[in-house]
Amino acid sequence: MTIKTFLNFTRIQTLPAALLSAIAGVCFALYYFKSFHLLPTVLFFIGLVAINLFVSSWNNLMDYQKALDPDYKTRENILSTRQIAPSLALKICLILLAIDLVVGVGVVLTTNLAILPIGALCFLIAIFYTFGPFAFSRFPLGEVLAGFAEGICGFFFGIYVNAFDANFFTLDLKQWLVTFKVDLATLIPIALVGLMCFCMNFNVMLADNICDLTQDEKNGRQTLPHYIGVPNALKLFVGMYSLAGISILLAILVGILPKTCLLMLLIAPIISRNVKQFLNKQDKSQTFILSVHNLMLYNGALTITIGLGMLC
Repeated sequence: MTIKTFLNFTRIQTLPAALLSAIAGVCFALYYFKSFHLLPTVLFFIGLVAINLFVSSWNNLMDYQKALDPDYKTRENILSTRQIAPSLALKICLILLAIDLVVGVGVVLTTNLAILPIGALCFLIAIFYTFGPFAFSRFPLGEVLAGFAEGICGFFFGIYVNAFDANFFTLDLKQWLVTFKVDLATLIPIALVGLMCFCMNFNVMLADNICDLTQDEKNGRQTLPHYIGVPNALKLFVGMYSLAGISILLAILVGILPKTCLLMLLIAPIISRNVKQFLNKQDKSQTFILSVHNLMLYNGALTITIGLGMLC
């Protein structure tokens, strides 16, 4: 397998968007907690890269194996178009998964056990999203799971690996005594800002499922647009952007985010233009990418404006 084929198989082009929620989380930790820890942060990002490459390659492999539409399997899936042997694809997936598992253990050992259950849940979501007879991708769960795992958890982990010593979320074991501590006064502000990341990742998956609706139905995948219809899915698409904006505005008003985050309003015309173009035409090759652009704009603008807040 050539490097170019590997990069296409793992959809390397989606990686920057996948990393932005976590990068925003790191910046939030620097601003809100005034805290940064290099080793767990580096380990976390190595694991994040590995799991995102795994998810993309695993989805390609599972889509190939479960395809019901012969045209899709032989002419559209990357295993066929790039002549990748399923056995080689599986080996690549397992290597990426092993890297994430090893690095994940390192993150737990350098932070706190409390992160282990959440990390394990995201790990299981990554595997069973397209694997098994009841794969999540074949039910109207993709948007919520993407928003949770890639959005909220990515943002939260970016914060936690740098601010775990603030003791707002801990799990301690002493002999037979298990102590679990949750500081809601700290977690609620994090959740409010993380809601924006949830909405962005939710909408990327929703746009993907809208564009792939016909193909998904041919292959037995019944995603959210299949159940609610494309018109309602588009209304939900618009509503999630509104919810993201409201969450950021509230976070600024109550002092969770710096006032410099109001500069995010500068991207509103671009976001609005991209949304209108997608509403006019839902096409995987032409307009789906606009939802990814909006995610990068939202998360990138949040990261930059938090950084400006630390300088002011």
